Amino acid sequence: MTLPQYLSYVDDILKPTEPLFRLVPVDKIDWTPVPGTFTCGQLMAHTAGAVEVYAHGLTSGNWGFHSVRERLLMNRNTVTFTTDEAVKTLHANAELFRTMVGGLSETEFQTGLIPAPQLYGTAPRWRMALFFIEHHLNHKAELFMYLRVLGVKVHTGTLYRGT
Repeated sequence: MTLPQYLSYVDDILKPTEPLFRLVPVDKIDWTPVPGTFTCGQLMAHTAGAVEVYAHGLTSGNWGFHSVRERLLMNRNTVTFTTDEAVKTLHANAELFRTMVGGLSETEFQTGLIPAPQLYGTAPRWRMALFFIEHHLNHKAELFMYLRVLGVKVHTGTLYRGT
């Protein structure tokens, strides 16, 4: 997959995220399915914020953390976003991602080796770029399941197309 193909795919993955965020009932922003997990508002904040983390990590190798444990501890302090805050952050971070990752050369994208604390070492940049998509889809699916438990009518089209 070339860098332009990857960026086009990222756009396709990110596009249905806003409609999914907008389905979170206002009175359920602080709801969580079980203690110790993200609330709806924290999950939206984390999902939107991670786009920026991956933009920096993929381009510079600076993830803002050095280990999975450190990241998990940071997650305990995730702020709660309203839907509008999450959407605004998602759009800003998506633009930053396109600019930063799109500024890599094809050679840097295909052959660069970067720190990968999520994988306990280093990894090819392209692999971590795919890991970003996996991370984003996992959290979208998590929010999708939250919505189902809350009784919000969602279906696969909601998850993958935003419809």
